[in-house]
Amino acid sequence: MNYSVMIQFLQLCEFITFMFMKIYIILILTFPLYLSSQYTGAVPWKNCFGINAECKTYPKDGYLVGCSNIKVKSSSDPVLVIIKKSDKVIKHAYISGSSSYNFQVPDGIYQVFFYYGDNWNSNKKMKSGECSNAYGGWEKNEFVSKDNPISLEGQIMTYTLTRVNYGNFNPKRSSLDEAL
Repeated sequence: MNYSVMIQFLQLCEFITFMFMKIYIILILTFPLYLSSQYTGAVPWKNCFGINAECKTYPKDGYLVGCSNIKVKSSSDPVLVIIKKSDKVIKHAYISGSSSYNFQVPDGIYQVFFYYGDNWNSNKKMKSGECSNAYGGWEKNEFVSKDNPISLEGQIMTYTLTRVNYGNFNPKRSSLDEAL
């Protein structure tokens, strides 16, 4: 038996074991960070308000109709967008900074809320008139704003959330009580 090959094999096994241990330690140290972070399109309150299911279209006069889109483009700040219809939350999603998300909604009248803050905490209990089991929210500097109700019929409403002077969108101050 060739001892040189055997020694090389044992060294390779030792190296692989060392690398797995290194990866394991990195995962153990960083895993808590993943528990409290979100990603674009995450629905932290899905147990209360469901997932953001696609809208179903239907044919009419040779066209597919019945759905509209609400697209939100975030600047450098992450935001949680809440969409209500008839004072009920129908969709929501976390949008990371410098990202965008598209909500498909049936045609109708909606009100869009924007929930900002610092340090997302997945374990924060939220107060909601609709659900007593909503978890996930900002720990500091919470701020909620809203748009006027919008009526959509086969349209796309795009919000580009960038702080500018004299922009064409001036959201109104709101609260979590109103948004949830």
